[in-house]
Amino acid sequence: MPEMKRRGFLKWISSTALACLVEGTFATPKDPMPKRVLGRTGVEVPVLGLGFGPIGTGLSEKEAIAMMEASIELGVTYWDAAPNYGRAQEYIGKFLPKVRDKVFLVSKTATDDAKRALEILEQSLRTMRTERIDLVHVHNIGDFNPDRVLGKGGVLEGLREAQKRGWVRFIGVSGHYRPSVMAKVIDSGEFDVVMCVLNFVDRFTYDFENKVLPIARKHKVGIVAMKVMAAPQKGYGNPNPGKLADYADLAIRYALGLPDVACAVVGVFTVDELKQDAAIAKSRKALTKFELRKIAEVGKELSRKWGAHFGDPN
Repeated sequence: MPEMKRRGFLKWISSTALACLVEGTFATPKDPMPKRVLGRTGVEVPVLGLGFGPIGTGLSEKEAIAMMEASIELGVTYWDAAPNYGRAQEYIGKFLPKVRDKVFLVSKTATDDAKRALEILEQSLRTMRTERIDLVHVHNIGDFNPDRVLGKGGVLEGLREAQKRGWVRFIGVSGHYRPSVMAKVIDSGEFDVVMCVLNFVDRFTYDFENKVLPIARKHKVGIVAMKVMAAPQKGYGNPNPGKLADYADLAIRYALGLPDVACAVVGVFTVDELKQDAAIAKSRKALTKFELRKIAEVGKELSRKWGAHFGDPN
């Protein structure tokens, strides 16, 4: 099946979904973004989150400010950043103080060491000009040994200390690959939120849906979908056919249709893209049987082409 551009693809999705997308693409700020409870945190978050990887590495400061302004107007107030997302945290720091009470702020620590985690967090707080981060993930948990993460002197110990200091509210893990590592870590019951790759292509390669999500549900861990558009590892500043942007409608609805997923984080390069994705999230449209068959077909084909493009699938 040849790859198709968004307009071409929309010709064969259901007429109901198409009508919703056309009519609601540029929803007004008065149209509220739906919210869901983020697992055992008890916090309601918008079903669409804004990933700052593309913003920090591909946009100017002026463009980043415009994106943040638009996200607030659209109700996309779950902001996901990390120290290694280029200038993302710097940009956030220039705008966040104006809207701090509206934003659920997420950051990450790419380490398995307690002391280093505290150093990273302290710098992130300064850069983003805030006294507290709502959620901090151990960044890409597949890079680390679970015993080290959970053990004495490990990153969990550091994040618990950060909680005691009032620096963070909740603790989570994010992961691109090695779902077996993520499963073991969250089965400890120590983490509040998990963010993993959830899209209709990589389910055939990594299958976080079946390897991780049941364990998250067992512990009432909040579930956040990332790589909804399957961004490739070649760099955020170089959009290419590795992304599912041509299938945005189905990709977002697939992620939000998974049981207990509270939020789908998307990375976008323009305000128009954000508006379009927000309209899809606000549509609340479940995938039809026809669409489910189609995404299985497309997903299997693309998974064969991409292979394990994030890394180890085990």
